[in-house]
Amino acid sequence: MPIKRLQISGVRNLQPLSLTPSLGVNFIYGENGSGKSSLLEALYILANGKSFRHHLLKPVIQHSMDTCVLFSEIDDNRMGTARLGVQRSRNGEKAIKLNGEALQSQAEASAWLPVQIIEPNTFKLLSGSPQERRQFIDWGVFHVEHSFLNQWREFKKLLLQRNAVLKKGEPDWLDVWDKGFVKAANAVNVARKAYIERLLPVFEHTLSRLDDNLDIQLSFYPGWERNSDLIEILDKQRDRDIQIGHTQSGPQRAELRIKTNGINAADVLSRGQQKAVVAALKLSQGLLFQQETERSTIYLVDDLASELDETHRFALCQLLEDLKCQVFITSIEHNSISDQWKPKGSKMFHVEHGNITDTTNTENE
Repeated sequence: MPIKRLQISGVRNLQPLSLTPSLGVNFIYGENGSGKSSLLEALYILANGKSFRHHLLKPVIQHSMDTCVLFSEIDDNRMGTARLGVQRSRNGEKAIKLNGEALQSQAEASAWLPVQIIEPNTFKLLSGSPQERRQFIDWGVFHVEHSFLNQWREFKKLLLQRNAVLKKGEPDWLDVWDKGFVKAANAVNVARKAYIERLLPVFEHTLSRLDDNLDIQLSFYPGWERNSDLIEILDKQRDRDIQIGHTQSGPQRAELRIKTNGINAADVLSRGQQKAVVAALKLSQGLLFQQETERSTIYLVDDLASELDETHRFALCQLLEDLKCQVFITSIEHNSISDQWKPKGSKMFHVEHGNITDTTNTENE
C-alpha cells in the first residue's frame, strides 16, 4: 500500500512540504539535524498515532504552531485507494479522517498503513522489556487476523475488571469474572501462538540471508505455565493476587523469548549481531504479512549506515528489494547506500534546514 502523495506541516523543523515519493525505494539524505528523521517520524505518526522518538506527541509539534497536520494518498492493491489525514494539537485533541470521514480509532488508520520502523531504539526488541516483544507479536497478529483487535480489547476490559476486584479485596466476585477472563485470554493466546508458529520458518530463512552464522531460537511464552489450564493457575494464585492487587498470570505477561544456545540473545550477542537479528525479525513480519494478505509493508529505515556494517547493510537492502515494498531510508551522505544499491524506480531527496528537495534527476545526471 504505497503512499502516492504526502503532505506535512507543523512537524518539528520541517517546512510545509508536499512530496510524490517513489512507490519503491526513497533515499533521504542530509546533515544531522536537517529533518531526515522528522520525515520518518511524521510517517510513523500517520500510521500509528504516536512517535517512535518520544513517548509524547507534544514535542513533535513546531514551537510556533498549535497543530501538526499529516496527509497521504494511499494506493493499496487489495483495499483500493484512500486519502488518510491526521491532525494533532498541543492540547491533546486529535482528528483522523479517511476519505473525509472521521475515524473513531487509530486502529482503523493503522490497518491502511502497515508501517515497520528500523532505527536505533528498535534494538530494544532484544534488550528491552517483555512489553516490547508483546507489541512486536501483536503488530503481526493485528495485521493478519481481523478478529484479533476485538479479542484483545475484550481481554483488556476483563483484565481491568478483575484487577479492580482484586484491589477491593472481594474474592467472592472473582468466580464471576474468571470464567470470562479465561475465555478471552485463551482467544488472545491462540492467535499469538499460531502467529509465532507461522513466523518462525520465515524468520529462520530471513536471518540466514542476513547472517548465516547466527543460530537463534524463538519460543512463545503465553504468560502462564505451559501445558497448564489458566483457570487452575488463577485459582492457585488467588490469595497472592489479592495481596498484591493485580493478576499475575495471563496474556498481559506473554513473552517472545529470543535465545542462542539456550541463553538470552541480548546477553551474549555483539551489538552488530543483535542488529541483524532484530532486522530479520522486522523483515520477517513484512514478508509473512505479504504472503498472507497479498499486501505490502512500508519500511522506514533511519540512519542505516550507523546501525549495520557494510555486509549486513547490503544484505538488508537486497531483502527489502525482494519484498518489492515502499521504503524510506535515511543517511547523511547521498551515496553511502545508493552507490551500492540502485533499485529500479528509486528516488532521491535532499533535506536541508527542514526543506526537502527531490534531487533524483540531478543525481542521475
